[in-house]
Parts: sequence; C-alpha cells; structure tokens
Amino acid sequence: MRKILLLLCFLFVFGCGYQPIFSSKDANFIIGKIDFDKSDKISLKISNGLNYLKQNENYSKILKVQLNSKKTINISSKDAKGNPSVFQMIINTNIQIYSDDKMLKQKNISKSFSYKNTEKKFDLTQYEKTIEDNLINSIKEDIILILYN
Repeated sequence: MRKILLLLCFLFVFGCGYQPIFSSKDANFIIGKIDFDKSDKISLKISNGLNYLKQNENYSKILKVQLNSKKTINISSKDAKGNPSVFQMIINTNIQIYSDDKMLKQKNISKSFSYKNTEKKFDLTQYEKTIEDNLINSIKEDIILILYN
C-alpha cells in the first residue's frame, strides 16, 4: 500500500507538466546590451541576474536595457537617547527598454524594507547585505515580468 501511494505521488508531481513560466527558451527576445553606470553596484547585480536572457536561439527582437539604481538608508525611528532604533532601506531602479533605438517601456521600481538596529555593527552590516540582495532579487523579478509583457 505504501509503495502504491509513493508511486502515485511520484507520478502526480512529475507528470503534471510543470514548466517554468519565464524561461529563456520561451522568450521571443534577447537582451543585446544592458547599460548602466559602472559605479552603480546595484545595477551590476541586476544585470548579472539578467544575463541568462542574452542567450536564446528563437528570438524575433533584440532589446537594449538601461538601468539606473539608487540605494538609500533612512532612520525610521530613534530611541529615547536619540540613537537610531529602526532603519529603512529603499532601492529605486529606473528601467528603460529600447528596441531599434525606440523606447518601448520605462518603469520606476521601488522596493523597501524596515529593520531594527543591532549593537554589533558587523552583524548589522551583514544583515544589510542580505536585505539588499533580497530587494535586488525582487526588483530583478519585476524587470523580468516587464520584459515578458
């Protein structure tokens, strides 16, 4: 009985026809070039995440993407002594999509996250890097949705 149940579960999971929604095989475009300011580390990370869209054999359009990103960290609240207790990290990205030197789309994407201050500055720095990576991944997913629509 247990083997039959395991077999049915296996067939259900692998036989359901699962396919990733946004894979480079299904795209009718490729990204020919991604432009950004070389000192913009956030746009560099986004660009590296979009590199798989530069390789496709069945495409009808070549897109050029221009990125401009900015990260700000604001103090949301302070304690009774005036020390910061809550920070808010905001990443703003402006994306412009071109095809044949004509702008197809322009979109501003803004993501934010609030977090508490810690006494250990090394731990705070590591936590901020994790938050930044998560926000960048969220922005990258939004950009992919924009490109496919």
